[in-house]
Amino acid sequence: MIWAERATAALVVAAACAACALTAAGYVLPTADAPGPADVIVVLGGFGPPRAERAARLFADGGARRILVAGAGDCDAIRDMLIARGAPAGAVDTECASRSTLGNARRAVPLLAGARSVILVTHWYHQRRALACFRANAPSIAFAGASVRRELPRWRLGWTGEPGAVLAEYAKIAWYALRYGIVAWTDPVGAKP
Repeated sequence: MIWAERATAALVVAAACAACALTAAGYVLPTADAPGPADVIVVLGGFGPPRAERAARLFADGGARRILVAGAGDCDAIRDMLIARGAPAGAVDTECASRSTLGNARRAVPLLAGARSVILVTHWYHQRRALACFRANAPSIAFAGASVRRELPRWRLGWTGEPGAVLAEYAKIAWYALRYGIVAWTDPVGAKP
């Protein structure tokens, strides 16, 4: 019986920690958006439709003259969505091989030759780690974010139907710091495009 009590206590503690992490997510994970203008908009793969929509709006508003879609999986679908929303096919490039955020940065940076400023489009909870990866791989480029986020009070952002992704993001941030030395809470000089 003691093991059952300990297991129950462990579950209660884990649930309380998860609830605190989700509630705090709206305060600790988002970054300030600085959507342009820039030389290039980079759209990260995964959850394609809202990211494509955000990038298409930025492009239409003059946020940049080029778009790069990075990431395996829905890369071509995001490209097609951007073109369907008005971006000229010649303005949209793709990098469809990378399978992680760090891979996105490593494979996309060579395609950003000549760019001095980039707007990075991804979801709000992923923006901090994504910016850190790109800044670590191209310190001479000024990266800024344009997040896909919902209009909710900050304390509710972690509870937006994406709790698994939000909780996983905390683990990924810790892993990237430990494994690659990429710290998501550094504040680089010249971060705005």
